[in-house]
Amino acid sequence: MNELLQMFSMDFDAYLQGPALLCALGGIGLLIGVLTGLFGVGGAFLINPMLIVLMGMEETLVVGSSLSFTIGTAAAGAARHRRMNNVDVKAAFYLLLSAVVGVLLGVQLHYYLRDAMGPVTFKATFRVLYLVMLLLTAWVVARGPGRHSSGKSPLQRMRLRPGIKLSDELADVSLPGLLLVGCTIGMVSGLLGIGGGVLFVPLLLIVVGLTVHRAIGTSLAVIMFSAIVGTVIYGSRGDVNLSVVMVLLVGSGIGVQIGAWICQRLHARKLQQYFVIVILFASLLVALDLARKIIAA
Repeated sequence: MNELLQMFSMDFDAYLQGPALLCALGGIGLLIGVLTGLFGVGGAFLINPMLIVLMGMEETLVVGSSLSFTIGTAAAGAARHRRMNNVDVKAAFYLLLSAVVGVLLGVQLHYYLRDAMGPVTFKATFRVLYLVMLLLTAWVVARGPGRHSSGKSPLQRMRLRPGIKLSDELADVSLPGLLLVGCTIGMVSGLLGIGGGVLFVPLLLIVVGLTVHRAIGTSLAVIMFSAIVGTVIYGSRGDVNLSVVMVLLVGSGIGVQIGAWICQRLHARKLQQYFVIVILFASLLVALDLARKIIAA
């Protein structure tokens, strides 16, 4: 077991140099790009564990860099899904307004926790929060939307008013509830450095009531703008590594087009099942690294 944990703690850059390292980063970017187009996520939920666990990057630097990376992947995915009419523009507008506020709060919370805790405690806390977020998301996606006798989504049944109409199929959605969803996702994004899609898509699907393909497209549109806000703040403090980001983006730009093409050809239930598998893989990386640190302590 110790050997397995040590294997996952080794840094790529100890073995890869020059072109080999660039190819490895480009390959990771390609994989993340496919996931972005396929599931409507920015990919940071998977790239963060890879950069922290496998490459040994510092947490705050990874958060800022992954948000910067998310801008490119989300923009490419959103443009593709927009052409396929998978973006609910009205929902995206309201979600974006509250997501920006959430990002600002999340970034401030990240720096507060980092400064208030010692390095060891912060690293462990960061991994625990990340693991809880991933496992909770996997459970929500696997469980799927609950059936209600009225056929309405939770936000349509919410008593907080006013209600707004998002589409002919989705009317009388609680506006305060919709804004709360956006703010929550933005805060998680700013705190942990994920674009938010890993949690955003399930909430849009299950809580708001969008279809799977519309939830994916709308998620990407909101993620793109909220990631810009987070990147500006982290970048102003020197916590963005543009060299790593640019290499990752080269591969992801190709991958996102492939993912969006596959997305249109998969059944909604299949998308949910594959999404859970990918989330559990990311959870495994974080859990192994957390266990290694506990044993080392």
